[in-house]
Amino acid sequence: MRKFQYILYVVLLMSFAISCSKEHTTEETSSGAINTNDPVIKRILSEGYTLSDIEELPDRYIVQHDLIFYKKEPGQGTGAPTTEQARSPYLVAPAYRNINVYLDGSFSTINLSAILDNVIAAYNAVGSGIRLTRVYSSSSANITVTQNSLQLGVCGQAGFPFSNGQPFNVVYISEYTLNYYGLTSTAQLTMLVAHELGHCIGLRHTNWQPSGESAAIHIPSTPSTDGSSIMNGGTCGASWAGLSYYDKVALLSLYPVTLGGPNNLQPGQQLAQGELIRSEDGRFILVLQGDGNLVLYYYNVALWNSGTYGNPGITKAIMQGDGNLVLYDNNFVPYWSSGTSAYPGSYLVLQNDGNLVVYQGATARWASNTGGY
Repeated sequence: MRKFQYILYVVLLMSFAISCSKEHTTEETSSGAINTNDPVIKRILSEGYTLSDIEELPDRYIVQHDLIFYKKEPGQGTGAPTTEQARSPYLVAPAYRNINVYLDGSFSTINLSAILDNVIAAYNAVGSGIRLTRVYSSSSANITVTQNSLQLGVCGQAGFPFSNGQPFNVVYISEYTLNYYGLTSTAQLTMLVAHELGHCIGLRHTNWQPSGESAAIHIPSTPSTDGSSIMNGGTCGASWAGLSYYDKVALLSLYPVTLGGPNNLQPGQQLAQGELIRSEDGRFILVLQGDGNLVLYYYNVALWNSGTYGNPGITKAIMQGDGNLVLYDNNFVPYWSSGTSAYPGSYLVLQNDGNLVVYQGATARWASNTGGY
């Protein structure tokens, strides 16, 4: 049995060790009830948050004071639909993994120049498929690190990679909070910048379970807790000690240098929750999500799914010897199948054109009909 890669579903939440006060807010908030029919709001609620966690601003929603959801992603055309599926799985697409980072001139009391250089060097030293480069022009930046006097208690804000696969475009650092609480040592600022940049490329909190955050799929070969991880929540004011061993394992798992991998399931092989197959060109993945849905993605955009969302008890997708691809729970109760049980010896292939096909020999017996990419 081959080992299949896993994928982490990121739910960005920069928790903080100090209390969140609403004494100081510099951005104008919108009045009125939040529209629960907004696809962005639906997405936030689906991640386990409540309406009371959400603050509406003119161009974005802020969840629990520090999680950014833009109402319209940068570059999204007027009238373009915002789909719930488009915010998953929150990874940077291969075309955008050479990332330019710009530090603007908005800071007046803290100097992040050498700190940003050190953080970039630490990420690049891992040797993953992500490459960060410091640039000195905003026009060439993919991520801008900028000052924003967020409400007292919030040290920083960032967001998820966008639906087109680009990294999140801004890291906000609050001089107001950092100066108020005296969290301005080099080690503390390095930790904060590294943490926020990690969110921009799709890293979620290592300690998401103790923090009460919504469900995520575990990265292979990493522990459920890692006290040394830079991605632990509630660490504003913590000191930088470098990326932990398991931080590096996570980066190498999520962003391998070689994008190819198993692109098929042979008879008797299966995917567990979080496992995936990937097209040979790296553009498409088929993953069994923690919510029980089997989903085919083109970069970060869902093309097809089994329609089994909301069934976390589904733990395996088996390519059976009789030719049927079936989703089962731990008691082998079936939830979905390809309906190809009459074709023994069939196998599943994720093709480079985006089509997912069950073949018996050279004959297609079932397909997702998502080709053409």
